[in-house]
Amino acid sequence: MHRVIRISVLREARKDLKYLLNRGYNKPSALKLVGDRYQLNKPERSILFRSVFSDREAEIIRSKRIGVGELRGRRLLVDGFNVLNTVEAILRGEPLILCDDGVLRDFAEIHSKYRFSELTGKALKLILDFLRRAGVSEVEVLYEGQISRSGEVAALTRRIMAELAVDGEARTAKTVDSILSRSHDVIATSDSAILLRCRSFIDLPGSLEVSRGIELIKLTNSCPQARS
Repeated sequence: MHRVIRISVLREARKDLKYLLNRGYNKPSALKLVGDRYQLNKPERSILFRSVFSDREAEIIRSKRIGVGELRGRRLLVDGFNVLNTVEAILRGEPLILCDDGVLRDFAEIHSKYRFSELTGKALKLILDFLRRAGVSEVEVLYEGQISRSGEVAALTRRIMAELAVDGEARTAKTVDSILSRSHDVIATSDSAILLRCRSFIDLPGSLEVSRGIELIKLTNSCPQARS
């Protein structure tokens, strides 16, 4: 998919979208206006939607970010499918977007189904082993119950947690976004709607060693990214 991405066009489109967002325009409406003007395809629109924020929103999100060293002894809530899908994208060698708020995101479309693959267990082991070594006191991984096979993914997560001696739980829930947004604990997600409401977060995929050296789609030179 990334072979058809027109980076030079996206950089120009980003300037227009950024201007409109800073002026208070609704993001979907602004994206349609900009996307139609530059004749952006679906992946290009997805990249802009996920990566471009108003200056105010980007700063709010950056202010809530913590580093890996701050995880020790703390409880962590993980947005299961959000983090898992991004780590799987890294393992497949797909490019990620370095966004205005400094967070790494993939630009795959959201679906109501999850497909198991040989990467499922590998990605979960990378995530959970990282958290074990980071010294978190407890991990709770939440999967959207409305997504098919979420119960199976949660069960696999629990098995791997037991194998790696990671304290915590993995379960399905109908209101994952709400649970994460209201939590007083550190959360792991790249969902901007949640990040704007939560207290603190870590960019878990961007903190993994496997993310070093991956291809990044970067539309500006001013995006900070804390990866330690």
